[in-house]
Amino acid sequence: MGLDKDQDQFISALYEEMFNKLLAYANTVLANRSLAEEAVQETFRIACTKIDDVKASENPRGWLVLTLKNVIRNMQRELASLNKLFVTSVSIYDENFMEKTADQIDVNTRVENSEVDILYSDLLSAEEYRLLKMIVLYKYSIKEAAAEFGIPLETCKKRIQRIKKKMRNTLEKI
Repeated sequence: MGLDKDQDQFISALYEEMFNKLLAYANTVLANRSLAEEAVQETFRIACTKIDDVKASENPRGWLVLTLKNVIRNMQRELASLNKLFVTSVSIYDENFMEKTADQIDVNTRVENSEVDILYSDLLSAEEYRLLKMIVLYKYSIKEAAAEFGIPLETCKKRIQRIKKKMRNTLEKI
């Protein structure tokens, strides 16, 4: 569904006025600029799909803030769920994993050689799994992961979105 000229102008004006404010809020809550940008973009995507609700709202700015809070909450749930899945899986095979600090975990070795990788070999490719594990388990920023993979930031963001969707779809079937 495309927006008509009036709707497009309405969303554009809100975007110009609210983008930086929403980004600052999301960045404070998520403590990750890339995730914050993704959350704000998702908020405006939702606003575009629900343009009639936004325009009918007595407070369109408040509507955006509330939607952003919901998007952030969903992102946090998704990240916590994926983190729990990976930590649980890793700890099954490495009883001392929970006591190790990040410095004691060799990312490249564990990602490529961990027995946990076998569990997910049918769900994701080795490269997809390595990228997701870096982001979720080892807390790399998307920018750091992109640099590690030698790919542009936007490409990395898109890959992560696709990987999450693939994991979600696969895990829902199980």
